[in-house]
Amino acid sequence: MSWLKSVLIDILIFVVIAIYVFLGAEWGYWIIVIYTPLMLLLKIGALTSGIAQAVKQKSNAAPTWFFHALYGVIVVFFLVGNYWLFSGAWAAIWLLSAIQEGRKTAKKSS
Repeated sequence: MSWLKSVLIDILIFVVIAIYVFLGAEWGYWIIVIYTPLMLLLKIGALTSGIAQAVKQKSNAAPTWFFHALYGVIVVFFLVGNYWLFSGAWAAIWLLSAIQEGRKTAKKSS
């Protein structure tokens, strides 16, 4: 459970998204509008540049299932709130993460 410290920002963003979707907090919108494209660009950049393959996984790194569960719930939250653009962006983040993990796993096994 030492990996919880390494995912603190992810958990905070999850809480912000939940507050925005279910309570309509205006400040949450701006955090999401700034964070989502940055996250998407980082995922695209990591996938296309091969950075993820060069980085060794730390012993305190979060398990893969955590990110899949987190991104999946975020997508569902946005779908429930009828925020289609955000839902699509987070689905893309989730897909890029899965592709990146698949490449990392394939590289380890070979």
